[in-house]
Amino acid sequence: MWAWLVLSIPLLVVALILAPIFAVIFLVVFITGIISLARNSRTWLRFTSRKSAAWVTAAAAAGFLATAGVTNASVVSGSGARPVALASTSATTATATTATTPTPSPTPTPTAIPVEIVSVIDGDTIDTSVGKVRLIGIDAPESGAWGYDQATAELSSFLVPGGAVLVAVPGRDDQDQYGRLLRYVQIDGQDAGTRMLASGWAITRYDGRDGYGMHPLQAAYISLDESVPMPAEPAPTPVEPAPAPVDPAPAPPEPAEPDPAPATDPDFGTCKEANANGFGNYVRGQDPEYVWYDDRDKDGVVCEF
Repeated sequence: MWAWLVLSIPLLVVALILAPIFAVIFLVVFITGIISLARNSRTWLRFTSRKSAAWVTAAAAAGFLATAGVTNASVVSGSGARPVALASTSATTATATTATTPTPSPTPTPTAIPVEIVSVIDGDTIDTSVGKVRLIGIDAPESGAWGYDQATAELSSFLVPGGAVLVAVPGRDDQDQYGRLLRYVQIDGQDAGTRMLASGWAITRYDGRDGYGMHPLQAAYISLDESVPMPAEPAPTPVEPAPAPVDPAPAPPEPAEPDPAPATDPDFGTCKEANANGFGNYVRGQDPEYVWYDDRDKDGVVCEF
């Protein structure tokens, strides 16, 4: 009894020391046996019987589990580590995730300063005694676009020259890329941006939806914008084509001038006198003077030279 007890202690120490090596050997035998059984072929173990190969593979699996368990227990006990349950790890991760979730910060309180209005530039920009100001959260038509004149006139009618209040919203950019102050503008407590959206000559823009940051009136602005659409640009008035020019009526032809009466020689009464003055040889049917004289020889010519 004592002899077996004394012998078992060194064997146990040797098993603990060699357990990792045995675990690797059992794992190799187990994998080799699985491959052999799957391919129905002989391996380096040289088993000719599938039954023998199966028993050896099963024994290798059992040996691997035993030696691997011994190795794991010795490593854990030696390192002093404490196993942590998966559920505990998940709970810890969930707690860490919950702890790092950012808490929405409260909307900052706006600050207000009185100013003098110098001029209205367009439907969303004004010039004041402290510089140019761009209204927060709205956008109106630019110069040259449909609605520019109407939007400018609407804001001008609201912001009559005189005093106004600029309301800054902490947490947002103080100025835009053009150096204009970003502010709410109020007259007697009435907000200019709300007035422009209610008139339909402005839309909501440059707010928390497109990366410019939330502002206190954003929800009210969006609701108002959705209920009051901007007036549509009227269709251009068709231009009537100019009537085609009418060709003037042709002028009536001028009456033909009558042929001038044929000129005749003087009537001398006798061929002798006509010849003496250089006239004569009047042909019948050709010269009207022929009938004035007597054609004695009936040759059709009178007053021959």
